[in-house]
Amino acid sequence: MFLETVITIAATCFLVTILDSFSQFKTKLPRVGKDPGPFGLRTWWARWKWTKLGHGDVMRAYEESKDSSYVVQTLMGDTIVLAPKFLNELNMLLESKLNFIAALVESVLATFLPLMEEEFRAAIVEQLGQSTVESSITCNAYDLLFSFIHRISSVVFVGKSHCHSPVWTDAVTALAVDVEITKFILLPFPSFLRRFIAPLIPQRNRVFRQRTAVRNVLFPRSEKIGIKDEPAITARLLILTGAALHTSSMAITHAIFDLCSMPEYVEPLRSEAKEALAQDNGKWQVSTIKRLRRLDSFLKESQRVNQSTLLAFDRKVMSPIELSDGKIILPRGAKIVFPGGLMSRDSMFYDDPQRFDGFRFYRPDEDADTTSANAQRDFTGIEPGNLSWGSGRFTCPGRWYAATMIKLIVANLLLDYDISFPPGQMKRPSNTKYDTDVHPDFEQNIVFKKRRNT
Repeated sequence: MFLETVITIAATCFLVTILDSFSQFKTKLPRVGKDPGPFGLRTWWARWKWTKLGHGDVMRAYEESKDSSYVVQTLMGDTIVLAPKFLNELNMLLESKLNFIAALVESVLATFLPLMEEEFRAAIVEQLGQSTVESSITCNAYDLLFSFIHRISSVVFVGKSHCHSPVWTDAVTALAVDVEITKFILLPFPSFLRRFIAPLIPQRNRVFRQRTAVRNVLFPRSEKIGIKDEPAITARLLILTGAALHTSSMAITHAIFDLCSMPEYVEPLRSEAKEALAQDNGKWQVSTIKRLRRLDSFLKESQRVNQSTLLAFDRKVMSPIELSDGKIILPRGAKIVFPGGLMSRDSMFYDDPQRFDGFRFYRPDEDADTTSANAQRDFTGIEPGNLSWGSGRFTCPGRWYAATMIKLIVANLLLDYDISFPPGQMKRPSNTKYDTDVHPDFEQNIVFKKRRNT
């Protein structure tokens, strides 16, 4: 009986894999890395090898020829990696060709900044209140910075009435992890089966339960709002906040690690923040944030050398696209990317790209004016080798909010605390890699010591 069951399951998996292979996009591009084989029978072997060797395979392909495009088998399936030369022509395509979702704007920052600072100050007291000029406190870097980002983003997106609700906090904190687990459980199954498998996944079901719980907190039945609108509004609030949490937390963690490993940047950045704040009478305003030119440069350089992903510009082809070389046709349904992590360290785009230069993008002659700086040199700026925020029509519209929040946190930490690695450590921890993602070390501790007012 047991043997029959095993044979039946194996046969079913074999048949499903073959059927699913017919629904995949087809391309004549060469393959880099392991081939999933005929009918995709070696797909999971190819994906396993990607987790072990994929970053190195892509790096070698880039070094051999920057003008080559090819296919790799990531955990998400076959993905087309395009040569950088095609980026400009894809930048402005309509969403009927390449799909992207975006939903944040800069215009409300002036209104929210005082609220953001107030919530950050409260979080500082709770998290670092035990740190004094005589005694330091040691904290897990990512957890601490995540808590700051969470507090600030929550008060912005759901307001003071709800941002501290445990229902909201539990839901928005667990969302990204639950979605990630759900995704990888579903990956082995063909797309036409996933709708039937999904209801069996506990993490997926928890997302829906928590969304309902959050909806009941944010929109009590006594309030007048269209019942059809509630789930959509709640889901969008959770997604927007969840997206802000992890991406911003990783970016600021990288920056803090870089400051600890290169303390020579601390005093120039601290002095700049002090001067910028003094010009606005000690009150944080949008103009204060914009005066932080050196910090813009430092954060941008940290972002450049610590890309969040090896492969960027992640898009799905909605209808066939013929590229300008007349040879490559992107088929409908294909997933396309560019080697953003490698472009950011390429001498074609940056001088001496392997060297960390915290003031690479800083121009002293622009200090006097908060509006005249070259936009490409801002933390939010996009230059040819930078895909961190996206590119063209697909550039992240929430980057001004994220940059403002990160600059507010880093500047205040520098003003109020001495920050360092634990005693005896000077070297920055290595980043970790998973699939196409690149993360800071989530286990690294940081020491905070209160500074005397100067």
